[in-house]
Order: sequence, then structure tokens, then C-alpha cells
Amino acid sequence: MIMMKIRVPATSANLGAGYDTMGMSLSLSNEFIFSPSQEDFDNSNLIYKSFKYLFDKEKKECPKVKIEVSENVPIARGLGSSATCIVGGLMGANVLLGDKYSKKEILSFATEIEGHPDNVAPAIYGGLVISTKVADEVLFYKVEPSKNLSYIVIVPDYPLKTALARSLVKTEVKLEDAIYNISHSNLISRAIEKGDIDMLCKIYGDRLHEPYRKKLIVDFDKYKEIADRRNSAIFISGAGPTILIISSKDNKDIYRDLKNVCPSTYKILELGPGEGVKIIGKDF
Repeated sequence: MIMMKIRVPATSANLGAGYDTMGMSLSLSNEFIFSPSQEDFDNSNLIYKSFKYLFDKEKKECPKVKIEVSENVPIARGLGSSATCIVGGLMGANVLLGDKYSKKEILSFATEIEGHPDNVAPAIYGGLVISTKVADEVLFYKVEPSKNLSYIVIVPDYPLKTALARSLVKTEVKLEDAIYNISHSNLISRAIEKGDIDMLCKIYGDRLHEPYRKKLIVDFDKYKEIADRRNSAIFISGAGPTILIISSKDNKDIYRDLKNVCPSTYKILELGPGEGVKIIGKDF
């Protein structure tokens, strides 16, 4: 008998200048099915670790469960697959604990496990979320991305470890680059909310991480040239190697042009904004 099924969306973090502070959910998701089991707990699995986290916090014995995953979010591609595991595990445990914890509390726990909120926040709340951590509190605002925009992801056929991508980022930056990112991140979030593709194409970009990380992504500059020519904005999704391209929904040229140059082993998906985590069934 199925105990519950939980759906958690893919997320694209950073959105260029919003490094480690901004992310949005996408209409692609993993589903986690929890059912009773007699098997021992798998302590090496991130879903199980996150599930057990809440029971440890409550000082309660963790029930034995089998967790099956309907996996649509590719692993190690910069689309928040680890965030889906963390949020799925925490939400599953919270249901069994009688929904004791609010979404905001779940966000705090997820951030503690993940280390930063830029993926887990939109995975929980959906939409585009701007977030930061002050002391022990995660502060955030959610905005609704425009449905007049198209969100295309190019998913390469090779993985990229976040630790490697993060190791390339400089720990000290010029004041002018910090100012650039602060101003551009504010405008990027507003342009996505309003569906202002002309504004977005003028101000997308980053000076803190993408100049270094793009070297790990095959043909990034080629995709950027296509995006610029077709009045679209291009971002490295999370740590990469997935690329997110945002364009007007009625812009059919960009998808065709990308399809023509992408290797056949890559996936090109045209997505919309995603919803937050959902419990889509429970029976216990």
C-alpha cells in the first residue's frame, strides 16, 4: 500500500547575476513514492537522510520506508536534483509527523542540509524566489514568472559536479563587479516577472561566476551567439552544465536554431514556470 506520493519541481538557480540568492522552479519534476518496508534504512541516500532529519529532530524512531523515485530531473546537470531529494524527504517525514512543521520551517531545514536556499526555496514555494540567510532565518520573496516567456533548457549528455564549478569562482571581487551584479539581479527578477524580454536581453549577465564556469560548458559561446541573435537571454542553470534560455513565448526561431546545432545526445526542453512541492496522494 502506498503511504504517499510527493512531487518536487526542478529548479534553475542563480539566473546570472543572482548568484546563490535567486532561483526559479520549472515545469519538470521528480516524484517520490513512500511505502512501508521492513528493510534497513539507507543512510547513504540523500532522500533518506532528509527524511530521517525530522525524526531525529523530534527524537523519534524513524519508520522503515521504501522510497521509489520517478526521476525526470537529470542528476548533476544544474537543475536542482539534490534539492528535489532534500525537499521530498523532508516533506514525506513531515506528513508522517502530522504536518507539524510549516513550509517556512521546512525551508529552514532544507537550507541547513543543502547549505544555501537558492534551489530549495523555489522547490518548496514554486515561482521565482529571491532569498538569503540572516543568522538562522531564511528570508525570501516569491514573484510569479511571466507566462508570456518561454524557458528552454539545453541539457548536455555529460555531468558537472557542483564542487568543481564552485571551486572556479573567485572569493574576492572588484567593487564594480559587485555593483554590476546587484543592479542586474534586481532588474532580471523584475523583467522575468513582467515578461519584459527586451529589458531582460539588455541586462542579463553576470561577473561573479559565469565567466569562469562557462569554460566547463561545451559550446557555451555558440549558444550565447544564437540567444543574442534571437532576442533571448542565456544563463548557466545552477552550476551547469545545463543552459537556460529565456525568450518570448511566440519566438519560435530560437528553439529551431538551438535544435539545429545541439548534439542529438542532448535534451532540449521548452518548459514553463513550475509549482512548488505538492503532496499528490496519501493513503495510510
